[in-house]
Amino acid sequence: MFGAKSNGESARTKEAGFLSQLMATKRPFCFLRMGDMELVYLLAYQNDRLDSIEFGDGQLSGTQGCGNPGLSARHANRLRSAYEGADYIDFHEKNWPNQHLVPRLQLRRDLESRSNPTADASLLFLTWTELEFRDYCQDRKIGFAGAEAKLLELLSKTAEFERAGKDYWPDRAEIFYYQVRNDGRDLDLTLDLVKDDLRKFVTTHRIDTLFLSLGGGAKILAYELSRELNICCFDFGAMIRAFTYSGCDGNRFARSPHSPFLFRIPFERHMDALEQAFPNLTPAELLAKAHGQLLLEVLKKQVGWTFASWEYDFSPQNVAAFRQAFEEYKLRYSKLFNSSAAAKIERAGFLHFCGKHHLTLEGRIFMLWFRLKGLVRSSIGFIAK
Repeated sequence: MFGAKSNGESARTKEAGFLSQLMATKRPFCFLRMGDMELVYLLAYQNDRLDSIEFGDGQLSGTQGCGNPGLSARHANRLRSAYEGADYIDFHEKNWPNQHLVPRLQLRRDLESRSNPTADASLLFLTWTELEFRDYCQDRKIGFAGAEAKLLELLSKTAEFERAGKDYWPDRAEIFYYQVRNDGRDLDLTLDLVKDDLRKFVTTHRIDTLFLSLGGGAKILAYELSRELNICCFDFGAMIRAFTYSGCDGNRFARSPHSPFLFRIPFERHMDALEQAFPNLTPAELLAKAHGQLLLEVLKKQVGWTFASWEYDFSPQNVAAFRQAFEEYKLRYSKLFNSSAAAKIERAGFLHFCGKHHLTLEGRIFMLWFRLKGLVRSSIGFIAK
């Protein structure tokens, strides 16, 4: 889906350095990425077909990937204006849907605005975070805003994070965190309330650079706040999940569509922080988060790159990490397995995955029983005829 990291790596490295120069010297400054969901959304708006876009969050499932733009049709014009006015856009042509769809998008961009010069130089946020983020942030006041902000704040204080992230995390920056409000409504309905919160957050802490991980809403708020507050705003997206080593988005109970990688964080440490950051999860929601975290262990990994939720690597290292995490999972969450109908369904989906890939004894037993029931049903149907 995203191609190989080695393809265009030198071009991205060079462009990442150039992006840092722009970010350090230009105010206001806004860096945006063209996600495939935002691109489809903008094309639908351009062609007057927004009613064809699915805006729902999808089902609860720690084994199935799910994502959406996070915006309804009401914000279409603001989203388009943000892309037209941003100082730098990465059009993500290395993501295969964008490769074919970007040429269809019609944006009125300023002649002085920048974008990735070639398709090879796209997906720039991955390389920039790996190589430039730490040095850029040194001696600055920076802020993180997103559904995973509290999780990042908690994990960044752990010894495991400090050891694993020492090559990527600044040690001389003043860092502040804004956990997006959660009052039972999604970001689409609270976008301007969040914007007001972020304005206060930035001004109170005198933040120089704001890293936003808020789906499609990040594009709108990054552009508007950069102009209104004369700061640098960076559409950080999934990279906050790389720093928190998260298998699920903070605001969803399903696996993320793709997962960038920088370093591992032990399952027990991640879940400690997650339970503290999200204390009101139902048993099924907590199990979905745990299952997404377990599946992350066997996802393909390459430092500074991302892989889709279905791209697995059952290498000895990944399987060993999975099994170590699985033992902790059983100790912590076995009491939740039969706690509700939703928890039972979520647990069954996880056992099916484990059985299909021969990861656990419980999974193999589940698959055997699953196939046996299917055989019985088929036999009964045959006899009934």
